[in-house]
Amino acid sequence: MTSSRLHMAFLTACVTALAALAPAQRAAGQQAAAPSASPPAQATAADSKAADTQAASAAAAQKKEEDLLVRDARNAGFKPEIIRGNRMFCRTATELGSSFPVRTCYNEEQVKVKIQEYQAQRQQLENMRNIGSVVH
Repeated sequence: MTSSRLHMAFLTACVTALAALAPAQRAAGQQAAAPSASPPAQATAADSKAADTQAASAAAAQKKEEDLLVRDARNAGFKPEIIRGNRMFCRTATELGSSFPVRTCYNEEQVKVKIQEYQAQRQQLENMRNIGSVVH
């Protein structure tokens, strides 16, 4: 969530800087030669379109990454929730030796680590099962 805010702030600053530079470039082009003022303005428009396209593709890539994280977290038994303004991934499970369910919540980085741990454990169990079938 914080990284998306930083990305948006960065993109906003870039767009603002481009908007501030465009009039200065046009003025410099008009001072140098009146007929050549059109190409820099067109180049600025093309640069603006390229920046918009790049920003849109970056946003789409970030959205896809977030969707993959949510999908993987759900597959691991976590439910995304907003807690105190932060996106957290929570899981309720009954601990070994207890009859009381325990709810644990993790932020995005922590849940990525937990998902990797669960995948490693699952792979170890799968390998042990495969070794057992080879022996018999």
